[in-house]
Amino acid sequence: MTIKLTNYPADGQIDMRIPRIKCKKYTMHTTLVSRNMAVENRSKFKSDRSPPWHLPLLFLLGNIVAPMALAATPTAPEETPTPLSVTVEGVQDKLLENVLGYLEIYQFHDKDAPSPARVRYMHRSAEKQIISALQPFGYYHATVTSKLDKTQQGWQAHYHIVAGSAVTVAHIDLRILGAGKTDPQFQKALTKTSLKKGVALDQAAYEALKKRFQVLASERGYFDAQLKKSKIRIDPHNNLATIALHFDTGKRYQLGEVHFKETKEWLSPELLQRFVEIKPGQPYESADLQQLQGDLSNTDYYQQVEIKASPESAENLVIPVKVKLQPQKPRKYTFGAGFGTDTGARVSAGITGRRINRHGHHYNAGILISQIKYGLAGEYIIPTGDPRTDAFGFRASYEDEHSDTRNYKAINIGGFYKYRDELWIKTYALDYRVERFELSGDEPTSRLLIPSIDWTRTFPAELDKRIYATDGTWLQLRLRGAHDALISDTSFLQPLISTKWIHSFKNHHRIISRATLGTTWVDNFDALPTSLRFFSGGDRTVRGYKYAVIGPLDDANEVLGGKHLTEISLEYEIPIKEKWSIATFVDYGDAFNDSPDYKTGLGIGLHWQSPIGPVRIDLGHGLDQPPGNNVRLHLTIGPDL
Repeated sequence: MTIKLTNYPADGQIDMRIPRIKCKKYTMHTTLVSRNMAVENRSKFKSDRSPPWHLPLLFLLGNIVAPMALAATPTAPEETPTPLSVTVEGVQDKLLENVLGYLEIYQFHDKDAPSPARVRYMHRSAEKQIISALQPFGYYHATVTSKLDKTQQGWQAHYHIVAGSAVTVAHIDLRILGAGKTDPQFQKALTKTSLKKGVALDQAAYEALKKRFQVLASERGYFDAQLKKSKIRIDPHNNLATIALHFDTGKRYQLGEVHFKETKEWLSPELLQRFVEIKPGQPYESADLQQLQGDLSNTDYYQQVEIKASPESAENLVIPVKVKLQPQKPRKYTFGAGFGTDTGARVSAGITGRRINRHGHHYNAGILISQIKYGLAGEYIIPTGDPRTDAFGFRASYEDEHSDTRNYKAINIGGFYKYRDELWIKTYALDYRVERFELSGDEPTSRLLIPSIDWTRTFPAELDKRIYATDGTWLQLRLRGAHDALISDTSFLQPLISTKWIHSFKNHHRIISRATLGTTWVDNFDALPTSLRFFSGGDRTVRGYKYAVIGPLDDANEVLGGKHLTEISLEYEIPIKEKWSIATFVDYGDAFNDSPDYKTGLGIGLHWQSPIGPVRIDLGHGLDQPPGNNVRLHLTIGPDL
């Protein structure tokens, strides 16, 4: 059977209200209930005559014989479910997707079919549904050849579609009126739309452009915006269409003063205002309000941040911003346990004093115990400038490491100042460090006053985009040193550059590369403590080797650590299913004094995207390992950048 759309109005013109494009077809079943569904017969016998004497006897016999007769009647066998297969040919991509969404019979594809009458009814309706599904994309001359068969395998419905020529846009009139006429975001939307003169009519693109205008108006403060004209006129005889879409943004609203209200007095108004980048009178933009909410939520000060900026409360198009804040509990306690292939089993505990006073002072303290190291650390932080990123603080720590290659005990006391400079987080610090370390059987003690500079740049800056990064970079520049004229046992200067780069391809494969270069100028290397020397090998350096086993050796083949460091890594990751991927890698590096003896590690890995960052299980083989140490397991957890 072939059906073709041929009925047009006499004048050859169709004025259309655009039908909604369907991604899924939902069938609405309407049940009609009669008002007389239940009618009770209330009539009574009015005859004075008594019923015949034989009626009770007949009633008794009926109750005995009828059940016996029903029991003797054979029961009809239950019908075996019949599968239904639906095939659609002739269209692809978005046309096929919309056809399947419209096609009611397709909801039973590869499922048990309903009754034969229902199957035939849906088949008769299919051709009209297919034609309706193609029209939003400009195909008004489609033909459908349909066939329905009942075989031993079940029902088989087949539809072959010839879409024909699409309606072409002959004239298009897209206009932005009002204050948004010069808004670059509206101009960008006009430029990016696929609605152009001479191309096939695409009503989905037309609806998408209308929706984009409305979303932009809401996001950018055009709260009085409205569609002035929205029409598509189609001439099916000539296969042409004209489009008119006029969007009037009206005037743009502005943001006013930001007013804070705390459910409990927590931070000073002066400190709260330092979180605010909104200037009174600036054009409304929802992203500015979202940033303010995010900045306050990301601190440890507040557990709930509610922002209200309603156009109904505007005066002269200026909207006041009201922020309601609910403080966190004064202290936070953390406990953790885990295992690392570098550190072995470990446990940790910590406490954060979220708020010491109204100026936002706070502190952190914690303890870490692992199989090779334990330590205590604490810091007191005073917000300065921009409280989101800028702070001055004091810190103190105690470390005790006793691994196969590094043995030292150190006390560190110091202060620091950090702030954001565009994309850089810059930290300047001064620490006094006392360290006792093992060196070829001796245990010297080192005392150093160490000024340091640390600049870190991460792109993208948003944390959620750095946990599992599709594209991004991380760069760290560090310089530290000491001078024996300033209460130090030796003089040294140590620059270090570390970087990481991630890139994703269209097939979602990723390249992950990293590199580290460091060097040390020192008067007396023997006086340089272990913690300030360079070592390589382990989970985050050269895989296939144990933690910190790569470096210069003494006469007893003990690793001393080196003056210089070079590490390079290249990894290729391939997704295999949702949140899982496999990887192959090569690591290359050495810690050395005079000339390098580079070590190479090769391996494969299985990675899982956890909520806190990728969990990486890697097997590495060190090409320069002694016999018997061929493969080493490496486990790491944490954000990509």
